[in-house]
Order: sequence, then C-alpha cells, then structure tokens
Amino acid sequence: MSEYERIVAQLARTLRHERSLRGLSRSDLALRAQLSERYLAQVETGAANPSLTVLTRLANALDMGFIELIDVAALASPTQAASLIEQLKRRVVTERRGIALIGLRGAGKTTLGQLLAGQLAWRFYRLTELITQRTQMPLDELFSLGGDAAFRRLELETLQQLVDDGETNMIVEIGGGLVTNQPAYQLLRRHWTTVWLSTSPEEHMQRVVAQGDLRPMHGSDRAMEELRTILHERTPFYQTAELHLSTSRRSVETSLAELKALVMEYLGLGNGVQANDSLQESESS
Repeated sequence: MSEYERIVAQLARTLRHERSLRGLSRSDLALRAQLSERYLAQVETGAANPSLTVLTRLANALDMGFIELIDVAALASPTQAASLIEQLKRRVVTERRGIALIGLRGAGKTTLGQLLAGQLAWRFYRLTELITQRTQMPLDELFSLGGDAAFRRLELETLQQLVDDGETNMIVEIGGGLVTNQPAYQLLRRHWTTVWLSTSPEEHMQRVVAQGDLRPMHGSDRAMEELRTILHERTPFYQTAELHLSTSRRSVETSLAELKALVMEYLGLGNGVQANDSLQESESS
C-alpha cells in the first residue's frame, strides 16, 4: 500500500469514527457538508479521492480542524502531517489542468465535454484534433504512414505540449486507446482529473453507427464481438480514473447534469470558484 493509500484509508476510518461519536447519520453529515450521501459513502469507504475543499467542508461540518480530520498524525508526526498537506496543496494546484474525459467512442465524451465546458466557461479540446492540427495530416494517413507506435508517440508529445503551455481550466477529450499508452496515460493522470464515461456495449455500437464511424471495426462481420473485446481489455485502465459516470440509458441532459454535479463536487467548485485542488498522489499511474 502506498503512502497516499494509507492516508486515504486513515481518513476513511477517522471520518466514520468522528461521525459515530457525534451520533450523526451519513445523510446528516452529507447535508451539513453540502455533499451527496453517495459521495460521502465513497469517502468513508476509501473509494473516493476527495478534494481539499471537500475535506474542509467535512472538517467544518464535524467541528474539527483539517489536520485532525486527515489524522496523518496516526501515520506521522503532526509537523510532518502539516508539511505533507501543504506540499500536496501546492503541488496539485500547480499541476492540475482540468478534466480529461476517457472511454470508448460513443460514451458521450465530445457532446458532454463541449456542453460542460460551456457551462463552466472552460476551454474544450479534443486530443485527436490537436494531433491532426499539429501534423497537418488526417488520422487515417497518420496511421498508414507511421502505424500505431507513431500515433502513440504523438499522443504523448501533444499532451506534453498542453502541459507546457500552462493553460488551466480545460476539458480534454481523450481517444479511447490512449489508456494503453502508459507514458501518455501517466502524464494525463498527473495533470488532469480523469473521468471515465461508459455505457453498455450495445449503446456504444448504436451511437458509433449513428455517427457513421466504424473505424475500429471496419470490414468486420463480428463488430460487436470485437467491441466487447476492446472494452474488456481497456476496462482495467478506465477503472483507474478518479471519477466514473455511466451514460447508459440516460438522455444528454441527464448525463450532463450528473457529470457537472460529479465534477463540481469532486473539485469543490461552486459560486464561480474555479480551482483544481484535488487531494491526490501526483505520481499516480
């Protein structure tokens, strides 16, 4: 277990203990901290990576100090705990660029990403478009000339350029296969909060067909079987995202509302505040 995982586990234990001491139900604490009960349950089980803003809300709701709630003192000295938290604050605020939407084509990344960016007044980018703009070549030509290896290298280089540009408050749509490109995916997770958008294989297929785009299954009589295989192979990578939203059997409006609520709650955004201060391991991979 990493040091960060130990801290998250300790936080979960402390939160459950302090809530119990005060005779508060989970719904009571969620209401006091202005969080959803579902999200609070994830924090209390160590399944969520709460933002520093969310942790501050919880500490205030329990009438505790921030350091007490984190209770890193159970793992290190109070001085070390305070130093660690300050380092995390500085490092995350400096490095976080925004939100990255991952998942297979057809999950709603483009539609929801553009709409959410509009509502947050953030910039929206599609990584594949940035690559084609950079090379002045269509994707099919890029693959035919350089193959998959060349394209994966371009993914990494283009992501690095986004980091180097220093822009923040952006939403980036990522191609479905980038998660298998470990150097690029590690870079993405260090600098963006990742959100996996998923749906059922059948809905993936329906939406891709509706878009007229069958590139990963072109010429195949076993398209659904191939799609299931791709999804099965990539799901372990998608599951490492900080956040997950299923768009299955949901309208665009419903999915957008759920995505916005999920992102704003995780990042502690609201009332015009636009800061990315997630408490999370900067070297996660």
